[in-house]
Amino acid sequence: MLLPLLAAIALATTDSTPRPAPKPPATIAELEARIQRILDSAKVPGVGLAIVRHDSIVYTRGMGKARVEPPVPATDRTLFRIGSTSKAFVALTVMALVKEGKLSLDDPLAKRLPGFWFKNAWEATDPVRIVHLLEHTSGFDDNSLKGYATNKPDLSLKDGLALDSATRVSRWRPGTRFSYCNTGPAIVALIIEQIEGKPFEQVVQERWFTPIGMATATYMPPDTTKVPAATLYKADGKTAEPYWYVFIRPAGSINANAHDMGAYVRFLLGRGTVDGKELIARASLERMEHAMSGSAARAGLTPGYGLHLWRTADSTGFTWTMHGGGVNGGLSDMSYMPELGIGYAFQINNGNAAAYRLITQAVRGYLTLGLTPPAPELPVAPLAPATRAEFGGWYRDISPRVEHLYGIQRIFSVGHVTFTDSGFTLKPLLGGAKRYLPVDSLRFRRPGEREATLAFVRDEVNGRAHGIEDEGGGLGTSYAQVSVVDGLGTALVALLFAIGLGLSVLAMLVGAGRWAWRRIRKQPAVPALAARAWRTAAALALVAIVFGGLLATASDSLNVIGTFNATTCTIWLLGWLFALGSLVAVVLVRATPPGATTWSRVSFVTARTVVWLDLVAAAYLVYWGFIGWATWT
Repeated sequence: MLLPLLAAIALATTDSTPRPAPKPPATIAELEARIQRILDSAKVPGVGLAIVRHDSIVYTRGMGKARVEPPVPATDRTLFRIGSTSKAFVALTVMALVKEGKLSLDDPLAKRLPGFWFKNAWEATDPVRIVHLLEHTSGFDDNSLKGYATNKPDLSLKDGLALDSATRVSRWRPGTRFSYCNTGPAIVALIIEQIEGKPFEQVVQERWFTPIGMATATYMPPDTTKVPAATLYKADGKTAEPYWYVFIRPAGSINANAHDMGAYVRFLLGRGTVDGKELIARASLERMEHAMSGSAARAGLTPGYGLHLWRTADSTGFTWTMHGGGVNGGLSDMSYMPELGIGYAFQINNGNAAAYRLITQAVRGYLTLGLTPPAPELPVAPLAPATRAEFGGWYRDISPRVEHLYGIQRIFSVGHVTFTDSGFTLKPLLGGAKRYLPVDSLRFRRPGEREATLAFVRDEVNGRAHGIEDEGGGLGTSYAQVSVVDGLGTALVALLFAIGLGLSVLAMLVGAGRWAWRRIRKQPAVPALAARAWRTAAALALVAIVFGGLLATASDSLNVIGTFNATTCTIWLLGWLFALGSLVAVVLVRATPPGATTWSRVSFVTARTVVWLDLVAAAYLVYWGFIGWATWT
């Protein structure tokens, strides 16, 4: 029931799960035909695409529709939202200020913004630093739903950040685990405003947009009387999304067309130089492309999230530097390989993640057709006996992006490591197993990857005697080794709870049918102690189902789930009703005798077990803050 919510608030990332890949397009005509088929099948109205080779923008085009009704075709001049691809302009500005001696990546946040509220239990020894905010290793929670739902065109950066102060709590020691957090770049942008003495958007316009040649790129809603702009759409490809005024603009608000994005990719492939003029030092740009502040980097993994650019190794042997982005009704991908001098950017006006993945696959396949990956494949090393002895067993994700959802996420983010003579397999609780090959005693890669993308770590100082850092494909994840009881116990209870809900619904239907049958035949009601217990369980199941249904419906719209209204208030009340009702139900069924016959006793004990499972589930969800979550705060 939480998938719509997660999809709404998550930014687009690449998917590392191997899938049978179609033959790569060999020509531009084949690429265009492939993309058009993807658009049509996924109900995506339109796309803007730019392709760059070395120092030249070799292709720009818009395909499909910028607006569905009345129909307006998308062209290479149509502005699309690029979402979090915007973030790199924060890091570019930081690196320029570092070169000018006005800022350091190691500057503590508390020093740069005195009085700015955040909480870090390790601040005395491990302060939150600029680099942590840029590399998403501060430990802060992601934006609140209230922040995401805020849609005010004239909100200042300072006021926008004030909406989300409660999320600025380091949940682990800064500089350790990666967890994507939109607040980080916005905080750094506020520091930039104080250093430069002007609005962040003006700084970016002067330092980057104008000299790079991004002539129509803007953080603000474009004037459609002067430039064409795409309308963004919901999953049906017909229902328009209202313009989203991102409440912290530096994190993901830019509008840009194919020419703008082509110029940006050209600048990155040119290693910070445009038409012979250096806008940023090559070394500064290369620092942006590599993570250095997290446990994954310290474990020797070179793929990972740097300063708002990240390197991702795919199963075809290539390693791309990239950033994706997503807003309500729009996704973007900007990827390049400086070693081969190729890159691209595209944006779609629909949030269809499958279409995004397929277009990425098609464009990358076209660009790399006939090319040899620049890095040699790391040879397979013998599996270290100590690694096999220490690191087998169950693991759980411990780096949640949204803390309120972690209670749900942790149930399913469990996997089992099983070693073989040649490596190991990681089998998640849900989904297919992944096979890894050793490149040294602690680092591993998947078949086809040319770099290590996973490392086992010993991190006792941060509560992980044995852990995993995984940078395979998308954004990084930290895991901790857990016992089999811890790893499977929660999932087993969740499964039993789900079965209990099903039995409760079945009992409710059967009971209703028996009641109706007796009424039709005018038979007297027969009191049954087990029936009373089942009615109690059924009432709790009904509350849980309505709660889940309302939450799923509300999660389709951030403007609903993130604001105080009748729906969110009802969801909040139903959560507490389920929790309190479970407690009352346990008391009631304990005070009720089980009955005289064998069947009545079996039925009663089953109903009592279901009610106890309801109470356990309620206590778990209250503990993790899921029940009681006022989504509008």
